[in-house]
Amino acid sequence: MRVPLFLVIAQWALLLGLGLLVITAYRQLGRVLGQSRPAAGIGPEVGSRPGRISYQALSGEALSGEPLSGESGAERTFVPGGRPAMLAFVDPTCPSCEELVTALGQASDAGELGDSRVLLLTADPPSYVQISAAFRATRLELGRLLDRDELEPYRATATPLLVAMDDAGVVRAAGTAARLAEVRAFRQASLLAPPALAPPAEVVLPIAT
Repeated sequence: MRVPLFLVIAQWALLLGLGLLVITAYRQLGRVLGQSRPAAGIGPEVGSRPGRISYQALSGEALSGEPLSGESGAERTFVPGGRPAMLAFVDPTCPSCEELVTALGQASDAGELGDSRVLLLTADPPSYVQISAAFRATRLELGRLLDRDELEPYRATATPLLVAMDDAGVVRAAGTAARLAEVRAFRQASLLAPPALAPPAEVVLPIAT
């Protein structure tokens, strides 16, 4: 007995719809879990000056599994200061991290980040990074962390973590972020001038008579 064609089409459409529903639910769950992480203890203190970070540069060659050559795979060092910077500590298996990578790319392409240096940092090897479409497609600078001890001042204990620094290397904002509006807010924070120090109060000593 032959099954009518429309029933076959309907069955495949139903399976496709269920598959899309499962994917959507998974991403929504990842977003909720990412937003529910406690902010306490995550990210460097605002006003602090965390140190340098060593990383291995990743590029298309590294992500495609081809042998590393040229700039790809080179060891580099991020040194705070000189110009504003936005550091994103991200994980390719984290849906919220993919959103942050995409949002940073959109802001950069639109010229909204100005002269800020934008650096994506992950602890995962290229074989993991290439799984994420957002990571593969980004044109932003991407690096694999080399020295976990250097991360202590940054307190990168959860992802996504976005850190905005001013041109003096001082942290102006730090915390979880994923959306374009949040990226814009972090960018504005990196441009804020440090609070002016109040002049010392004049002390007038009584004159003995």
